[in-house]
Amino acid sequence: MKKILILTGILLTSLFSCNQDDYEAPYGDYSSFNWLTTENSEETDYVISINDFIGFYNLSNNPLTSSWNIPEGTSFLNNEFTDGNDEYSEFVTANGPTNSNQSQANILFTTPGIKEISLNSTFKDSVTDGVFLDDVWKVEKKFTVDVFADINPVFKVLKGDVEIISITENDMPLDANSASWTTISIEAGEELTFVDLTTIGRPDNRTWTFNGGNIESTNSETAVVSYFTLGTFKAGSITAKRNNSETQPAGETIKLIPLNIQVVPSSQPFVQVGKINEDVSEVISFKVSGQIETLTGEEGNFVVHVTNTASGFDKNIDVNSATINSSDLTQIDLTLSEPIFNSDIVTVEYIKGNIVSVDTRVLESFGPINVIMNFEGAMNVEGFTGYEAEWSGSGNQFKKANTEGYFAQHNANKEAGPLYYWRDTAFKKEGNSSMKFETTDAGIPSLARLQGGSFGSLSPVSAGSYVPAVWVYLDSGNTMTSFQFNFTTDTAFVFDISTTPRNEWVRLKLTEVTLPDINTGRLDLNISDSGQADAIVQKLWLDSFDLLIVEKR
Repeated sequence: MKKILILTGILLTSLFSCNQDDYEAPYGDYSSFNWLTTENSEETDYVISINDFIGFYNLSNNPLTSSWNIPEGTSFLNNEFTDGNDEYSEFVTANGPTNSNQSQANILFTTPGIKEISLNSTFKDSVTDGVFLDDVWKVEKKFTVDVFADINPVFKVLKGDVEIISITENDMPLDANSASWTTISIEAGEELTFVDLTTIGRPDNRTWTFNGGNIESTNSETAVVSYFTLGTFKAGSITAKRNNSETQPAGETIKLIPLNIQVVPSSQPFVQVGKINEDVSEVISFKVSGQIETLTGEEGNFVVHVTNTASGFDKNIDVNSATINSSDLTQIDLTLSEPIFNSDIVTVEYIKGNIVSVDTRVLESFGPINVIMNFEGAMNVEGFTGYEAEWSGSGNQFKKANTEGYFAQHNANKEAGPLYYWRDTAFKKEGNSSMKFETTDAGIPSLARLQGGSFGSLSPVSAGSYVPAVWVYLDSGNTMTSFQFNFTTDTAFVFDISTTPRNEWVRLKLTEVTLPDINTGRLDLNISDSGQADAIVQKLWLDSFDLLIVEKR
């Protein structure tokens, strides 16, 4: 359990308010209402973990009476314990609801929730916030304490849509009982889904750790883990966490996942899956439906064909090496004997050889399949077109769309809005944020502009060939057909979204364009009601606009 290690208090002094000429008592003989606590708080709200304590000190001067009052779920402690104690029950002198007239009140909090502690005092002389009643000055100070329960992980595990186990707050699995845990048998390449449902103790994060899967650990609320290695594994554990802050105390609890996972050979064919990609080093990579055991001497079984109409290039390029990726045993990497360019059309074909999975399957032939070529972006200002910069606190937050480097020309300058543009940290494709566009139920105005900073000073673009691209997420009810980015040098990039899927991130790309040197002007985002004037709420998110550099062969 947590101990209070930092002894920092708030001392609020309220002196009597009578005229000095009317008060002839010696120096120091006056009334004041003061207190000190062992817990930091700028106001009177405190946060603490259950079964922890706060020391309250009555520093009032010359009170007639004083009383600390505590509610149910709290206890008074004597002064004989130290911060080194792990258990405070032997030091309890009284349980709430009750009161004490001791100057020092060490209060233990034994149940979660909001607890209100009060200090009630009476004085002969007036004090700030005092009320004169029954010939004395009465004053009450209330301290609100938010007591956090111990974190107690709750989660479930599914295979597909079928729930395998469900662990509640009442379950505390022990490794000693692992032989009696549920055992799930899955084929190599199949996956399980782990879902964190923890609310007790108000955690704000978690760490999953897994055995035998393709993921060793993750902080995701829902984790999808694939299993390729044959054998039986204990699933792992979850650590639910609460980070220390002014609004909550630190805490964490580890709970085992009481599940044995038995991975058996797959009954499915061993095949290439997903897309084939080129990386910045011109390595071509693809994944297969199982973990690879052996891959040697297979280079001659791959056919890599490259065409480039503009240059008249059309030939097969030999594969120099075909290897298992060192960090992903389900991925094959191909290096070629000649350079390739992202303006090329590249295909990969495999003629069945002897690439074998850990469960003894042989990789099937595939292709030819087009390679997705790598494009580097020209928009090289960190965070600029990803809207990464948090509003600094200067200028109007609403006109600046909650970010830096932009001016939302048609946003209102107050929270009531309309706020067409707003930096959103809760929803993004890349980095830490995206730009949300949201209208009122009147729909899109004649123009809503997000005006960028001086683009030339941020990131000049050299003359060359580019593919304009941006990530977009369209809300399910969005009926929009277009938006556009503009350089104020009269260069516009119009993105058609009339057929773009809703409820998923999609990277939109325009056809290749040739641009001159651009080192002046701004980069603006413009959305108008032209052709999309529906009187409904329109909502979308944008992330990482870029000009992808085209490599000419």
